[in-house]
Amino acid sequence: MSPINNIPAVLDESDERQTDKFDYRVEQVPFHLPDGTRTRFLANVRTDNNEVLGCVTERYEVCQNSYLFEKSEDLFKSKGFSNFTRKAVVSKGGARARAIYDFPELGARVAGQDLTFRLKVQNSFDGSLRASFLTGMFRLICSNGLAIPVNAIGMTRKHTSSLDMEFVSRGFDSALKTFQDAVPVLSAMSDTALTTPQGITVLDNLVKRKVMTDRQKEGIESVWSNPTYHEDRQRNLWNLYNAATQHLTHRVEGKRFELAERVNSGILQAFTKAMRNGNGIQDLLVKLN
Repeated sequence: MSPINNIPAVLDESDERQTDKFDYRVEQVPFHLPDGTRTRFLANVRTDNNEVLGCVTERYEVCQNSYLFEKSEDLFKSKGFSNFTRKAVVSKGGARARAIYDFPELGARVAGQDLTFRLKVQNSFDGSLRASFLTGMFRLICSNGLAIPVNAIGMTRKHTSSLDMEFVSRGFDSALKTFQDAVPVLSAMSDTALTTPQGITVLDNLVKRKVMTDRQKEGIESVWSNPTYHEDRQRNLWNLYNAATQHLTHRVEGKRFELAERVNSGILQAFTKAMRNGNGIQDLLVKLN
């Protein structure tokens, strides 16, 4: 592959291309100055279409998606968890990739509802995501994806082409513990009563705090005011969050996964903070100008 010159290094955040095809390969091509002098910068290039996915330094090593996901699945099986499902989401034209795994035998219950352990293995070729685990939950009755408000758990000490499987194993164990530790917070949300108008006030405040847009709020409010499932008819903070995840999972995620993930996490972080501070739900109910 010949050297590439004058390629923009900034990822276009408006790029919404999304697919489930993750098995493309990425190679590094050096940047050269106009006089032919090689620089310390490299372009991460898809070999199937020659598209540049990011600009990195020579310290960055490419970790192929297929290798990362295969090694992760080998790890799951080695721990006795072979009954899992996988869904891949590739965004920004291939610059970012995620494999989303659900583990039916690893579960918890909140408000009498079954949740299973969800683990996202994420990777990027633009430097925006390190190879890491992100813990989540999967709500069985409606196939909603729930977030857990914690940082990603690294699978590597730096962005490298190979994995230290002992290090990755500890990361998996930490992710599973995070899942288990999140249950009491979610249960506290289910014990926090709201009226339907109060729930709408909370959503209005989240718009004003830039957690979501008016359009996203309208979709969530529609579900909150007219619950699809019997389990969601009780008026509490847990079911307000379920209204949000239902809208984001089924109406947004299919075309704009990263947007849905960002809004989901922002809502849960706001709710979790309310559960953990002294004022509780009152912080979410104060009407903002």
